[in-house]
Amino acid sequence: MEFFTPHLLPYFDIKIYDKWGNKTEGIQSLWATPGNMQETSACDYVMLGYPAKYISELVQDISQYVKKDTVVFDICSVKTPAVQAMIEYLPSDCHIVATHPIFWPQSGKNGIEWLKCTLSQVRVPDEKYDFLKHIFWEKMWLKIFELTPEEHDKQMAYVQGITHFIGRSLKKMNIPNAELATCSYSDLYTSSETVGYDSDELFLSIQTDNPYVWEVRKTLMQELETQNTWIENNKD
Repeated sequence: MEFFTPHLLPYFDIKIYDKWGNKTEGIQSLWATPGNMQETSACDYVMLGYPAKYISELVQDISQYVKKDTVVFDICSVKTPAVQAMIEYLPSDCHIVATHPIFWPQSGKNGIEWLKCTLSQVRVPDEKYDFLKHIFWEKMWLKIFELTPEEHDKQMAYVQGITHFIGRSLKKMNIPNAELATCSYSDLYTSSETVGYDSDELFLSIQTDNPYVWEVRKTLMQELETQNTWIENNKD
């Protein structure tokens, strides 16, 4: 929330609840208001900034406090399980939008204008969905892609699953910022620096919460082994 709050403050009065810690001083430094679970869940728009694996537990906890016509939207990097949990446990008279800002502090440190964000109109009237879309697109200048949760996760199995897997591996190898770097190598180095500092929790979430990543990663490992075997069989 520390990263998103300054971008949302011009358009919302923000109240923040942190389930796993008391960050009152930090929240106030963002010009937001600390709140408890009941207070924040009763807002007109409720953003869930938790990893996908915790969303089911979280929406069960807040469901008794969410008001009629409240718009609940998540910002998880994996959409299918998050949406399933929101549909199952949130009250039927509240509204649901699934979002994924495809950036984080490292990639958005120089501004978020024209960075990508996905939206899924899961269960929400057009006027409320259009308001949120208006904020993201015409106010925050994000590049909006409207996809179903399944379409999102299938694409992100490649976009995030492979990128974070390879980028983290290259970071663990400590590949150098070589002065003789080609454009292709520079892209690999940039990837390692961009995603190589992700937390273990985020990395595991990307690799295990998305139901489509395992097959993509399996295919990648098979192809790497195939290429290595071909090299060994064809060398002098």
